[in-house]
Amino acid sequence: MMTVFNKGNPKIQLNGLANASDEDEQEGYSFIFAGAVMAIRNPGGHEIELSDDPDVCLEHLAFGTFLLRRLERSGFKTV
Repeated sequence: MMTVFNKGNPKIQLNGLANASDEDEQEGYSFIFAGAVMAIRNPGGHEIELSDDPDVCLEHLAFGTFLLRRLERSGFKTV
């Protein structure tokens, strides 16, 4: 995950990486995306008992939507 957002040669570039602020944003989102995989996806993929709490589900969906919209704003296209 971190390689995909690497500031030196990113596969996904969220902005122009023109200044320190752009680089910080790129790095920050790399941590957010990696954290989402580690904290939300991985436990659900490895644990037998899952929470059925609808509020938690909606929060995860909203967070995922936030991340996907940020990708869309960057102009990222799948290949």
